[in-house]
Amino acid sequence: MKKIMMMAAMVAALVAAAEMKIGTVNMVDLVRLHPDHEKNRTLVRTTDSDYKAKLDAKQDELKEIADEGKKAQSDLQNPMLSAQARAAAQKKLEGIQQRFLAGQQDMRQMASRFQNDLNELESRLIKLETEDIRAKISAFAKANGYDFIADGTMLAFAKESYDVTDEILKSMGVDPAKRKEKAKKADAGK
Repeated sequence: MKKIMMMAAMVAALVAAAEMKIGTVNMVDLVRLHPDHEKNRTLVRTTDSDYKAKLDAKQDELKEIADEGKKAQSDLQNPMLSAQARAAAQKKLEGIQQRFLAGQQDMRQMASRFQNDLNELESRLIKLETEDIRAKISAFAKANGYDFIADGTMLAFAKESYDVTDEILKSMGVDPAKRKEKAKKADAGK
């Protein structure tokens, strides 16, 4: 009896699925071809370059302190120094070493903060793009009577006829031919 019930449930599920209008999209292509994607990538690259320039400036500052420390160390080696001058030189060297260590710590904190800020910026931009894409997919599904649209890149198999990526690209104002151009470039680069 249990087998008959399970078979009946499976048949009912298959019949229900057969009546559903199903589509797939290639989310990778949709994100890559989103109208804001290149502008967002440029913003991330520019921000990264700005951060690197600030870190390079901090590195240069540390190098100057290190050079100052080398000179102070050299001065400390002078055998002509009196005990009082030697103590002053030692104190100066210790001050330089403290500035150097503080500068190194500051640089590590800056690098960590910059990396976190960059990751957050990138995440925010991707989220904005994907939210826009999901809204376009939802509007397309409602307008065209789709019951289910899945990311085809996550499926083991789906008929090519289910792919509605080009229609979503059109709704985003992107020529679907760009998708084929990018695919050709990607294949040529392999």
